[in-house]
Amino acid sequence: MSPADFLNSSVSFSSPPRQQGSPLAGMLSALAASLKTTNDNVVFQLDPWDDLSAARAWMNLAGPQTLVLPRSQSDQASPARILAVTGLPGRALADGAIIPTRAMADFVRVADLKQVVLVDVSGPVDVSDVLFFRTVLQRHLGLLSAEPRVQRVLQQSGPSIILEARERQDALECMSDALMRYAQRYLGTDAEMSRPPADMADRLLNASGRIRIRPMETERGMTHLDIGVQVEPDLQSPAGVAVLYDTITGQWHDQ
Repeated sequence: MSPADFLNSSVSFSSPPRQQGSPLAGMLSALAASLKTTNDNVVFQLDPWDDLSAARAWMNLAGPQTLVLPRSQSDQASPARILAVTGLPGRALADGAIIPTRAMADFVRVADLKQVVLVDVSGPVDVSDVLFFRTVLQRHLGLLSAEPRVQRVLQQSGPSIILEARERQDALECMSDALMRYAQRYLGTDAEMSRPPADMADRLLNASGRIRIRPMETERGMTHLDIGVQVEPDLQSPAGVAVLYDTITGQWHDQ
């Protein structure tokens, strides 16, 4: 059975708010993010966050090896089965798998992220750990609270992908990456682009813990991309904050 067959089974407020749209506005989705602290851990949620972008962000954060756990009891969807069928690097551990973090982008190209949970664990992991972690997940308990060695967890929840981590900086790095990728999509380029500094992401998320970016409130000028950001708690008001990407220098600015 081929892999394909198997897989088929400081921020300033802008005034006035911008009203003009863009020819690309109808082709892109709004970007929504939230950040909160629960039991001294941070929970960062981003929608949309495609599997490949999430995996790449994970690769920049996690340790050298990632524990991949199944979300269901199906053997066909288990990480161990995926490794056996695809030949990707890693080793099976019960129905989970230990995969080199550098290979996570390749893994999500052939596996659906909504079927698995990515776990970054400090130190060695054995079968008893996998069974314990599976029990914690089935009881909807937090892995970070249950096991001190767990540093971060990534999983899909509905249309969103959620990162749970011990450090706020992890979430800020992911938000910075998401802003960069939004700018790339709007500009229609795959070229390398600098990421906005993490402290800029921190200022945006610190206003209310939630932000939304809508393509209709993003404008492309001759030398810059002007991204309107909603930071009010209800996310219903027009964008009141502006972030600029200079297309000449590649620098990001608060306006």
